[in-house]
Amino acid sequence: MGYGGTVGRPAPALWRANLVLCAEKHEVNVSEKQSSWSLLASIVDRPGVALANVAAYPRWRWLLPALLAVVVLATSAALTAPLLAAQSSQQAQELLAGSLSQLPADQAAQVQASMAVFQTPLFLGATTLVMGIIGLALGWLIQGGVLYFGALIAGADLEFKRIFATTPWLGLPYVLETIVHTAYVAVKGQLIVNQGLSYLVSSGKPLDDARNLAYAALSQVSIFRLWHLALVYVLLRSVGRLGQGAAFWLTVIYAGLFVAAHLLFTVAPGRLLAGL
Repeated sequence: MGYGGTVGRPAPALWRANLVLCAEKHEVNVSEKQSSWSLLASIVDRPGVALANVAAYPRWRWLLPALLAVVVLATSAALTAPLLAAQSSQQAQELLAGSLSQLPADQAAQVQASMAVFQTPLFLGATTLVMGIIGLALGWLIQGGVLYFGALIAGADLEFKRIFATTPWLGLPYVLETIVHTAYVAVKGQLIVNQGLSYLVSSGKPLDDARNLAYAALSQVSIFRLWHLALVYVLLRSVGRLGQGAAFWLTVIYAGLFVAAHLLFTVAPGRLLAGL
């Protein structure tokens, strides 16, 4: 039996009332809409309160964390572009050293000149920013879809727009991670080579590490990513209203899917390129 004329889907006011009742049961107050700025503090010390409030009042609640993510991404792209250009040039030389040595000197020079166009700080910075923004948008959409359908399968009753409104807030740990990494680059003047715990299996050779499954998987293990997973669990409990066991295992499945996707889009191209 539906509500508000929609079969199987409660009307927004009733859904919000149900969320308030459930939140009160878990000592979470969503009866009043919090400002987006106050939610930035709440996401740290009271994540259940913050996420439940975003879900209860989803209109434009994604905007502030999305803007923060884009600003931080743009700052990072600008500061790291010169270092990325130098690294890209060095790696390209190592990768194509054998092929270039077999070409006449004039042809080798033409190839190097053509490659240099795509290794300038401006090109790499702009590419990093554009691809980063596209990645953010797709990531939020995919995360929202995975959590929404996963929660439905686990027995939750919720609306996609409410889950989607929370996904940029779930990404705030990544924003903070980018700030920390950018600050490191600005102070040290060098890129962070090994992400997460990947240094445990690093060979010291970037091209070899790029093809290492263990290296890529361990690069996803950091305090910021664990914080993100903790927020996912809290979301499933406070907004999805799932039990502890269901929320835990859905969080584990969610983490596994995104680690697998990371391996697919990072390690697989490296191995394919090595086989050419």
